[in-house]
Amino acid sequence: MTRLSLAASALALTLAIAGCSGAADTVPVADAPPTELDFKLVEVASGLEFPWGMAVLPNGDMLVTEREGRLRIMRGGELDPTPLTGMPDDAYIDGQGGYLDVALDPDFAENRRVFVSYSQGTREDNTTAVIRARLNDDATALENVEEIFAADMPDKQGGGHFGSRFAFLNDGSMLVTLGDGFRWMNDAQEIDNHFGKIVRIYRDGTVPDDNPFADQEGPAAKVWSYGHRNVQGLAYDAERNIVYAHEHGPKGGDELNIITPGTNYGWPEITYGVNYDGSIITTETEREGMAQPEVKWVPSIAPSGMVLYQGDAYPEWQGDLLIGAMNGPEGLKLVRIDLDENGQVAGKEDLLIDEGVAYRDVEIGADGKLYLATTDLDGRIYRLDVN
Repeated sequence: MTRLSLAASALALTLAIAGCSGAADTVPVADAPPTELDFKLVEVASGLEFPWGMAVLPNGDMLVTEREGRLRIMRGGELDPTPLTGMPDDAYIDGQGGYLDVALDPDFAENRRVFVSYSQGTREDNTTAVIRARLNDDATALENVEEIFAADMPDKQGGGHFGSRFAFLNDGSMLVTLGDGFRWMNDAQEIDNHFGKIVRIYRDGTVPDDNPFADQEGPAAKVWSYGHRNVQGLAYDAERNIVYAHEHGPKGGDELNIITPGTNYGWPEITYGVNYDGSIITTETEREGMAQPEVKWVPSIAPSGMVLYQGDAYPEWQGDLLIGAMNGPEGLKLVRIDLDENGQVAGKEDLLIDEGVAYRDVEIGADGKLYLATTDLDGRIYRLDVN
């Protein structure tokens, strides 16, 4: 039994002894029918420093953020050695902080607009910020850069738990995921800040008047959901209008959730994990008024990028979630979440478990194939081919 399994067993024993109400485990997710495909990973880029986010341009080229402070581009399948210019100069690069997600505006074909999230500030005072900018015609620089959002995280220090992923909803608004700053986990339960939140804004940074707390002043008006730890995966099913997000638990307790506006997802009042030293965070795994995860992982897998697969390269996966994982021994794999016709979780399957690779991001290429960025200092991007 691994150390993480021992910690989970200790937590279960503590709950049983305490006899607290609402401590029953959720029903385990069944294994999905195994994929009947033979895969191989094909390296398409190397020499990246901690790649974090990817965005595929209409012509098939790909923007890639490096956490260390660069925005790169793959042109015609080759990584351009020269980073794009025009990125903000106030990035805080330390620990988990740096350049984070990158995404294209849904109307990119008309406006060539891109969005980038990054950690902003200094070690003593930092937050997660979002810029939007125009990608110039030859894709060498960002122009007309403007900040549209900076998370309200009073007194946040250090390089932990920034989020951050994007999703664009049918109504023209966008979601931005955030982290709890690690040491500020209790603030995830309060809506007057942005620790441990998913926020919803319009693409110019203004606040939709139908947000769940839009009638309140200050940071609460932007809050879409709360009670999160560190949300680093986000996917939107536009056909069914379902938002999926996953977050890093502590030692155990990673979660996949279906996100609904105004909902409290429990952290740190309820969790299936423990502190990294094995001590108990809470004896409760359920509480009235707090959502339960659709899937949980104990031990942790450190889930990373996530996509809702829509393409022709892997017909068996149409409409399923694909999630990268970064944490051994239970992680270092690609996870498929089998979704039923209503978008509900029907099962899960672990893939690429023999490769021993930690995947930071997952993206669908213009060819319909998956592209997986590793989380290493010597970062690489792989394409998932079918033999």
